[in-house]
Amino acid sequence: MKRNHSVIFRLLNYYIAATMSLLAFTACSERDDTVQEYADWKNKNEQFFEAAYLSDDYDLKLKKYSLGTSYVAGHTDYVLVDKLGSEMGAPEVTPYLSDTVQIHYVGRLIPSPSYSTGYQFDQSYLAPFDIDTAVPSKFAVSAVVPGFGTALMQMHRGDYWLVVVPYQLGYGTSENGTIPAYSTLIFEVRLEDFWTKEKGDRY
Repeated sequence: MKRNHSVIFRLLNYYIAATMSLLAFTACSERDDTVQEYADWKNKNEQFFEAAYLSDDYDLKLKKYSLGTSYVAGHTDYVLVDKLGSEMGAPEVTPYLSDTVQIHYVGRLIPSPSYSTGYQFDQSYLAPFDIDTAVPSKFAVSAVVPGFGTALMQMHRGDYWLVVVPYQLGYGTSENGTIPAYSTLIFEVRLEDFWTKEKGDRY
């Protein structure tokens, strides 16, 4: 039977587990007591994802789509998935890398001093989600980071997933806009539709 943990509870739980050994680090600047939002960010993200990977709280561990079956993968070659809503589409039909998807999503970082549930760096709708008013975003699966694309290619129409992407399958060691380097990416995503380029309506 699926446990009914809230997303916020799960994020807080992993944040506590990932930061227990880092309590000796200060979160403030020595100069002016300004909060350092992303102090020791690489270590915090690595510990966060490792704790999540080693837990049994996720339904799926998906290996990066470009890695062959014979490749011996480490834990950062996977994305973690919690199925928050059941599929409504045909179970055998999922998007290809070359397909276009329509999704509703929210993207967050792991919790930090000013953001107890993680800084929200992107979203396609304003909370709370309303299927009647929310307008899905549209883009090619190949246009997103490898970890997000890996999850999208396993989703069915109507699926609602929580997806946790290690920084190695996200933006890696580089920052991207408001996303710092070494950031684990956490997405709530609903797949509304997808199609191949033969159907048109592609970039």
